[in-house]
Amino acid sequence: MNVFQVGKIKVYYDKKLDGGGTTFGQLFVPIIKRLIGKSRTCFEAFSGPAFIGFSLLAHNLCEELVVADINPEAIKYVRITVEENKLRDKVRYYVSDVLDGIPGNEKFDLVVGNPPFFNESTIKIHCSKVQCDQIEILKSYDERFMLHRKFYLNIRKFLNQEANVILIEDLEGSDEKDFINMINEGGLKYMGIIKPEQEDIILASYISIRGLKYDQTHAKSMVRKIAERLPYSVYRMAYSLGLKLHYQPLIDYVNFLQKHYYFIWSKA
Repeated sequence: MNVFQVGKIKVYYDKKLDGGGTTFGQLFVPIIKRLIGKSRTCFEAFSGPAFIGFSLLAHNLCEELVVADINPEAIKYVRITVEENKLRDKVRYYVSDVLDGIPGNEKFDLVVGNPPFFNESTIKIHCSKVQCDQIEILKSYDERFMLHRKFYLNIRKFLNQEANVILIEDLEGSDEKDFINMINEGGLKYMGIIKPEQEDIILASYISIRGLKYDQTHAKSMVRKIAERLPYSVYRMAYSLGLKLHYQPLIDYVNFLQKHYYFIWSKA
């Protein structure tokens, strides 16, 4: 069993269930801080072990958290995280096919999610780069974007007034035009897309490095071992200096995140 720590919360998981929540998924924290601030009730759809939701809770961006995933094994780890961190009064969790298993009395102020990125026309590109076993397909493939459609057509009834819905997507798998009609048909207002800025990437990478320092399954370079011990102010300065000095691994990482990921934002 692996551990990803955010603030005082230790998130327990199996590595095969990590669909990017420990890395690019942490971009939610700076982006939610910048755009929205604190919400009362946050919901993480397609949650897996709920790295994103627990991170929002740890960073005081929501008062209570609800998570749901179709995979019972992922929710098993959510249950362990809740019990080990004594979060039963703040976190509720459901095994749910998209929203089918969510009780009708649940209402959310912020919905986030890291859904499968690829449909039948783009999954082949993804599988040419990574080994697409059964677990990877479950995390990555959304046939005809039907999971997205089901989500957008049904999420409105769970939203409080002026609630925000933000999903992360991959530009290799889709663009905003794939989802705007779904958003409108679901009775939501399309607000636009958000691309990660440099400051977002610096904070997200810091959260990721700090979070994974307890996970011994990840190979660590000397730079990473030093970075995970730095306070954020020093890390941010070092990161910015590295970019100015054209330290190629940092440049490649920033370019990768900005080239691949975007957030699609809608409101109730």
